[in-house]
Amino acid sequence: MESNSIQRMAWTLTDENNYLTRKLAHYNEWLLDDKREFGTVYPGFPEDHPAVAAQKAAVAAEPKSTKTAKPKAKAEKKAKSSSPGYSKQDRAVEIFLEFNGDRKQVIAAIVERLAMSTAGATTYFYNAKKLAA
Repeated sequence: MESNSIQRMAWTLTDENNYLTRKLAHYNEWLLDDKREFGTVYPGFPEDHPAVAAQKAAVAAEPKSTKTAKPKAKAEKKAKSSSPGYSKQDRAVEIFLEFNGDRKQVIAAIVERLAMSTAGATTYFYNAKKLAA
């Protein structure tokens, strides 16, 4: 990130923080006003007008850095692990029977074939053990 972008971001955050502080102070002043009739609706912050909204929209429209796309990774993981007609638990039972219940081999196979974590595979191992009995 360029230093100019960082300075602009810092300025934007400071400006936004000041704006929100003023807005909160205005709301609190209105809320604690003894002359205000109970049940009246907050009229809004005077600085909230189309120009402020346009400025916020411009800041929001700036490109943001994106990290890894987790939904895509989850979809790929699910597609890799699922097969039509069988649930993961059904496949775990098949793997359990294939390795004759050897805990380490079954868990390793479940991790590899069903694209699961070791903790998840351990849970599926114990559930498969109950179902296979």
